[in-house]
Amino acid sequence: MLKENQRFTIKCEEMNNFGNVVCRIDGLVVFVNGAVIGDTVEAEIQKITTSYALATVTKVIIPSPNRIAPECSVFGKCGGCAFGCVHLSVENEIKRNYVKGTLGKFGIDAEVEPIVCPTALPYRNKVILFYDKGKLGYMAHSTNTVIPHTRCPLNDEIVDKIAEFTLREIDTTYLRALYIRKSTSQHKIMVCPIFRKPTDIKHYARRLRHELDGIASVKSGFLAGRDFVLDACEIKHVLGDEYLEDTLCGVDLEISPKSFYQVNHACTSELYERVIQHLDAKSDSVIADLFCGTGTMGLIVAKRTGAKVYGVEIDPDAVSDARRNAKLNGIENIDFFEDDAKNFDKRVDACIIDPPRKGCSDFMLETLLRLAPEKIIYVSCNPDTLGRDLKKLTKKYKISSPITPYNMFPRTSHIESVVCLTRQANKKG
Repeated sequence: MLKENQRFTIKCEEMNNFGNVVCRIDGLVVFVNGAVIGDTVEAEIQKITTSYALATVTKVIIPSPNRIAPECSVFGKCGGCAFGCVHLSVENEIKRNYVKGTLGKFGIDAEVEPIVCPTALPYRNKVILFYDKGKLGYMAHSTNTVIPHTRCPLNDEIVDKIAEFTLREIDTTYLRALYIRKSTSQHKIMVCPIFRKPTDIKHYARRLRHELDGIASVKSGFLAGRDFVLDACEIKHVLGDEYLEDTLCGVDLEISPKSFYQVNHACTSELYERVIQHLDAKSDSVIADLFCGTGTMGLIVAKRTGAKVYGVEIDPDAVSDARRNAKLNGIENIDFFEDDAKNFDKRVDACIIDPPRKGCSDFMLETLLRLAPEKIIYVSCNPDTLGRDLKKLTKKYKISSPITPYNMFPRTSHIESVVCLTRQANKKG
């Protein structure tokens, strides 16, 4: 029987989507942190539960050819990355197998294409650094401990310069976090320190824009509650541009601080191109973009295809952003509705759905089946809820495309997927 602090030696043969090697010892599943497929390692049991155990590598006896030196000095301490010590090609295949295996558990036997990963590092266009005791950084895994930010390889180097400047020049008495967002196409940056109490940062904002190139917008945030939730912040404009400007798939966008906007510009472009390919829409087509957020995908579809598009989103601020960007681009063949997507009731030829990680509610799935569009394009950020929802939708629909996984977040455990479903003959309603 396994005991805590017990050491063991294994040849690593399986790795999960969280970057842990998976093995069995005495019939119990053990997740080993710090190991790579192909390694032979010594590890020590850290925790034992009734269904699994956790272990950490104490010594790499024979390193795997898949192993690389971590590109980050705080890998293993910061809670952000899961695949910091394995080749990107191996990470991509692990994630692809994860999608395929997860869907298989729901009886979904569909082809899963090779993963799309057009860019590796750096790729993040949005960063939130947390402040604690004179340092800015990221939270350690499963804790509120701030690991000092030094040089995160996922971010542009300008993030380091802004962080260093902020610690040097701002009143940190009530500083809680530092929000930074970058426009990939325009090379402009929005900076927003967030405080526990309202704080005057006009002097900081002027000096920041003077000393660092590309700072287009400075804002100030206030959040008094214990838990940090960006959407709950009160954000005020301080200096520079009101919005951050970017261009994605030929559509110009004005992005506000709370706007949902994918963090990987290159990968998002390829994902949206696949959505347009699956739609194969004409100018007389009618498309619903459900869970549309700030309307980015719907705007691109409307501009590129000429189809009539309805965007549906429950967040009023997101709808306001979407309408503003439609006007900015002169796109008149799109209407946005502030409502829960499950209440949508117009006749459409196709639906694009991009739900949160929890997937679609039963009510939402019933809405889709009631609308009975010819096509449903499902964009998913969680293979588990994708599999669950596909199992229900395939009662009326067939999977008519391979499932395409996108490594939107290299080095982390996350993965996006896109699939096209087509209504089966005589299965309407």
